[in-house]
Amino acid sequence: MKKSIFLFILIILMSACGVPMGNRIDSHNLSVYYLDGITKEKAIAFAKYWRDNGFVGENKQTIQLDSENNVIFVKLIEREVYSDDPISIDEEVMLQDLERTLKQEIFNKEVTIVITDNTFQPIMKRNI
Repeated sequence: MKKSIFLFILIILMSACGVPMGNRIDSHNLSVYYLDGITKEKAIAFAKYWRDNGFVGENKQTIQLDSENNVIFVKLIEREVYSDDPISIDEEVMLQDLERTLKQEIFNKEVTIVITDNTFQPIMKRNI
């Protein structure tokens, strides 16, 4: 009896702590999860843009699209071990340019690129 109660509580806790991944589309080495506020069509358009512009390499890449307060969040998982060092000014300029391009060509809304860990939790490294 104690084992079943413990197991039940463990399952409840694990499901409550989970981060929603959203619906998913796959294209070769790219998986794009999209949450409420992002249509499947926008997710497909994003995946096509990402692939056609050379952002998909040989390694599997997983991205999550989220929307909050009329802003699209493109969540990218950092492959390297987390570092406290902020990204360089040149990298920040490239990210801001990409945000503007995604706003104009795909989403027609403000876009913010978020560097995350493998559970899509933000790693605060940007100088914005």
